[in-house]
Amino acid sequence: MPLRNADALEMSRDCLGSRARRLERVLTRIYDGAVRALGVTAAQVSMLVAIELGGPTNAAWVGRRLEIEKSTVSRNLARLVAAGLVDDTDGLQVTARGAAMIRTCYPLWKRAQKQAEALLGPSAARLLSSIETKPREGERP
Repeated sequence: MPLRNADALEMSRDCLGSRARRLERVLTRIYDGAVRALGVTAAQVSMLVAIELGGPTNAAWVGRRLEIEKSTVSRNLARLVAAGLVDDTDGLQVTARGAAMIRTCYPLWKRAQKQAEALLGPSAARLLSSIETKPREGERP
């Protein structure tokens, strides 16, 4: 097959954005698989953890903290509230049931974490771990 577009070939082969999106999908399958039986997704567990660490808080803060779209925050937050894991009556707060969910997810997360680290290898795992995830200036935890 003749090379028709060298630019497209280079973009396909070398695009860091495409590779990051693919990596995100692979890692999401690992973490979602770990918690699927509990009726939550890894993204919902991440929101639950963010609310636990930052609460009482609001949806805008959670979205900024996790760098996710407003619609994604709303959709997942509605599911967490409906499941009784988050109370939204006076700011977002993790309920006792939500705290129990975090505790239940922890060993599953640890197993998924080890699986992800094995898949990535030590260098890539360290690189991902070095990405800043601390709150921005002026934000709570």
